[in-house]
Amino acid sequence: MRPLWRSMSIRTELRQFIRSFRYAGSGIISAVKTQRNMRFHMGAVVPVGVLETVCKVSRSEMLALLLTVGCVIALECLNTAVESAVDLASGGKRSHQAKLAKDCAAGAVLVFCVAALIEAVMIFGTRYDIIIKAFIEEPWLIAAAVVYTVLWFVWVFVCFSKKGDTDK
Repeated sequence: MRPLWRSMSIRTELRQFIRSFRYAGSGIISAVKTQRNMRFHMGAVVPVGVLETVCKVSRSEMLALLLTVGCVIALECLNTAVESAVDLASGGKRSHQAKLAKDCAAGAVLVFCVAALIEAVMIFGTRYDIIIKAFIEEPWLIAAAVVYTVLWFVWVFVCFSKKGDTDK
């Protein structure tokens, strides 16, 4: 009898590999649809990217910001997974252990987000003059920032909020 790893074709393995990316994408989309905080964090990616461009950050700063944004999104996905697993395991019943697990998962996201905010202030805060100059030289940036902020607010707090929003 041939070992299992030899009987699988490369085509089958490739199909399974690609399918795993679809599952991951589906998880991220589900988190965006059901988690207000995930929408907030996803929306924060655009201003960070704009500030990176306006402030002409170094490659190492850009890498730090990219990793930080990626970790925030990943932690938000993990938080969603923990909350869903706890809800499933507890059968909808309230318990101290379930609350502790969910609160700790949310706390981990909060700790990292505070660190991310400090990182952003350290990188962009020293370049406030560049940011102000960009808004003065390009007045349309002010309008764009206002429009984006309104759309971001609507996306975070209005879109998807009627059904399935599990953030409390």
